[in-house]
Amino acid sequence: MKLYSIASGSSGNATYLEHENVKILIDAGVTFKRISDAFLAKGLNIKDVTHVLLTHEHIDHVRGINVLFKTLNVPLYTSKGTIEAMKFLNHDTIRDHLRMIEAYSPFNLGSIKVTPLPLSHDAIEPLGFIFETKTEKIGYITDTGYIRESNIEPLKNCDLYYFESNHDPVLLKQSNRPYYTIHRILTEKGHLSNEDSAYYLSQLVGPKTKTIIMAHISSECNTKEKIHKTYEDVFMAHQLDINNYKVYFASQEPLEVIEL
Repeated sequence: MKLYSIASGSSGNATYLEHENVKILIDAGVTFKRISDAFLAKGLNIKDVTHVLLTHEHIDHVRGINVLFKTLNVPLYTSKGTIEAMKFLNHDTIRDHLRMIEAYSPFNLGSIKVTPLPLSHDAIEPLGFIFETKTEKIGYITDTGYIRESNIEPLKNCDLYYFESNHDPVLLKQSNRPYYTIHRILTEKGHLSNEDSAYYLSQLVGPKTKTIIMAHISSECNTKEKIHKTYEDVFMAHQLDINNYKVYFASQEPLEVIEL
């Protein structure tokens, strides 16, 4: 599998996943032009996308959907709750493309097995995903305040984790954000802090794990240095070393294409 982080964070999210003839766009939270330009920069063509997955309905995950589906004629997979919540979008554009999926009900997109996982966010029915081929496994988790116990076992020992590490709690509380925004982020329907992210991943990484992509990083309430130091401390407490993994920090700038 190949994974390409096009954009990650509160300003917009989009990720590309490819294996053999299956070419998946996960979320379209930036403009169609930004997605298309990011594809072209890597010698890809947005028109070759075969499937689109949506994690949830927030604008930083769906901003480019309407324009995208004026170009693409492919299925759009998401939860029932997200479909119901997307009434603010132009359903005439996307209605015929919608395919409803459910948590813990795996389905196949060609050679990729996709298992949706329930997350905890202030959205109607947000989802994370596990992507598996015969030999590789990717865990894709962003926009959640915590990870359910029932998600832990399925997420263990992925080759690559695309995993939220949103904020440093001290920086968040010291920020100029309104109290209700700070409170929202800190709740179980908010976002994973660096500490929570590191703790969960310390329980998930296994012998196959080689790569960790830190995702949905707050540009105001976090830094790469804070994330790395927190991971070092938490992993050390669990007899692990974060420096044994290839670590990337996803942002609004596209990363390199990562091939497993």
